[in-house]
Amino acid sequence: MQKVKETMSIGNILVAEGKITAEQLREALAEQHETRERLGEILARRGLIGESDLFGALSKQLGVRSFDPARDEVTPEALELVSFEFAARRDMVPVSITDGILTVAMADPLDIETRDRLSRIATDRGLTLEVIFGPSVTLKRVRDAGYRRAEGTRHVSSIVDRVVDEVREINAHDLSLQEDAQARAQEAGVVELVDQVITRAMQEGATDIHIEPHLNDLIIRYRIDGLLNDALVLPIAVYTGTASRIKILSQMDIAERRAAQDGRFSHRAGNHEVDIRVSAVPTNHGEKIVMRLLKKSHFDFSLRDLGFSDIDYAAFQTAIRQPYGLILLSGPTGSGKTTTLYCSLLELRDEATNITTIEDPIEYQMDRINQVQVNVRKNLTFATALRSFLRQDPDVIMVGEIRDAETADIAVRAALTGHLVFSTIHANDAPATVTRLVSMGTEPFMAASALTLVAAQRLVRRNCPYCLEEYTPTDAVLLATGVEDPSTFRFVKGTGCAACRGRGFSGRLAVLERMTITPDLRDMVARNTPAAEIRRLALQQGMSTLRGNGLERVRKGTTTLEEVLRICAADA
Repeated sequence: MQKVKETMSIGNILVAEGKITAEQLREALAEQHETRERLGEILARRGLIGESDLFGALSKQLGVRSFDPARDEVTPEALELVSFEFAARRDMVPVSITDGILTVAMADPLDIETRDRLSRIATDRGLTLEVIFGPSVTLKRVRDAGYRRAEGTRHVSSIVDRVVDEVREINAHDLSLQEDAQARAQEAGVVELVDQVITRAMQEGATDIHIEPHLNDLIIRYRIDGLLNDALVLPIAVYTGTASRIKILSQMDIAERRAAQDGRFSHRAGNHEVDIRVSAVPTNHGEKIVMRLLKKSHFDFSLRDLGFSDIDYAAFQTAIRQPYGLILLSGPTGSGKTTTLYCSLLELRDEATNITTIEDPIEYQMDRINQVQVNVRKNLTFATALRSFLRQDPDVIMVGEIRDAETADIAVRAALTGHLVFSTIHANDAPATVTRLVSMGTEPFMAASALTLVAAQRLVRRNCPYCLEEYTPTDAVLLATGVEDPSTFRFVKGTGCAACRGRGFSGRLAVLERMTITPDLRDMVARNTPAAEIRRLALQQGMSTLRGNGLERVRKGTTTLEEVLRICAADA
């Protein structure tokens, strides 16, 4: 009898909130009488309510608020009070300690035994207990991530203490410089510390790790969503061992500390593996080491995932469906050019198409696409590989980057002889990309005939969807971005929450300056017209600028005006 009352209460709450009608509730209750399913499951299966509707109703029925993983940040201080084993067994997670209140999310807030245990824990520390409701699946995900992160932080602290002790022992011996570096690099603590630094970077979604020695500290920073963030500040005593360990992994000379060196190695954490490119450069306090992380995973993005507008998407679809031609992307390092090319290749991949790439390095593994890695020692360069490709019966060719006149010439000739060629080149904007190709030695008339589409690309950080709120940009920002009528915009930004770890942003999206090569533009390129004149004509024919494209993202609420200014400040 109690079960019926409890079920009706949830149904009445949903009706009162306007989530379902009284008639829909009666039909669902009739079905429940036959199937004995939970009322919420029946309503969800019928498409009448979503999970959030059901959880909201349960929260009201139980008299507690709902756990929101985007706003209720799980803190290490709270996790310290309850063991992971107990939290998992009782399907709960300690959330935070604020103003003397210990907040705990439970899948079953009516579990009196667990509440009593938590009350005693809170009382022993002078705290008051607040219980909130959370669905079991959500609590498990948050609990696993929270305890793993807290354990990682404690683990790093204990490792650092061990490394400092190991350093003291090594210092007690009279060793040469090279012997000292070798000894420190092989200590168990140092090996584990380097492993943890890389593994944490992978978990955080970092693209680069910066290891920077200073006078008294070793600062480790991660580049996440295009910006650097301090990850760890360690005692300088751990520097020599850490640097030497990375240099040994990268097959560098650990005795050489006054010259720049490069290397690479692979790292595995669980089921994930990354290729790591390493650069070491001497500074006044020691060698600064930068590691770039390249995921060795299958690529599963699409042009839509990059945030392309409908117009840009349609233009790319038209260009990549041509039987031949040259599609060029430009932009600085890290602007997502290669990712866009990969997405284009996936659009074309099928059993009837032979797609071959030459890359340095291969950033993602793609099925049914033949990928070749540059190997300068074996004379396998972009140019030599491209020559060989033409004897491999290709339909589509991707050249990672056009760096020299020979590669440019072969790419253009391939595009003119019935192949679809994708590549990247370093230039500031779309018109300058064309003139850059010509300045490398390509005949203007050949470049004009080969080019199909040219685009300059940047990446802006994407607003976190969980903590958006409206704001008003400063007059200086409005003026700098050329916004004449702010009333036509709805400016929003992320304020920072648990989902984005307080950053206000989550992920990035592409901003394009796309120039489709029209007959008039083709004629200008053939006449070797300066980039400024090509730009004027392209704008007249509908080319949007990087800034204009960015402002469209602002209108849609996916990024901020300040982000557009940061990325596109130099663009008209």
